[in-house]
Amino acid sequence: MAGLSNIDPKVVRLQIELLRQSSPARRLPIMASLSATAIGFLHQTLTQKLGNACLARIKWMRLHYGAVLAEQLREKSGP
Repeated sequence: MAGLSNIDPKVVRLQIELLRQSSPARRLPIMASLSATAIGFLHQTLTQKLGNACLARIKWMRLHYGAVLAEQLREKSGP
């Protein structure tokens, strides 16, 4: 990933070291926030690509949890 960031490499190394030294209780909310951000970006991208937020949720469900659960969501979402 070298070259993709505008953050000084020394700062990145410091951030990583501080994260490694953090307790699991401190790291968990950070991980949850990063996961929520990634999921949000994916949902936004799918919504833009498909043109429909409901279809984007169903597509996301299919990608991450399989066709059976996606079909159940589609059925509950209506036509």
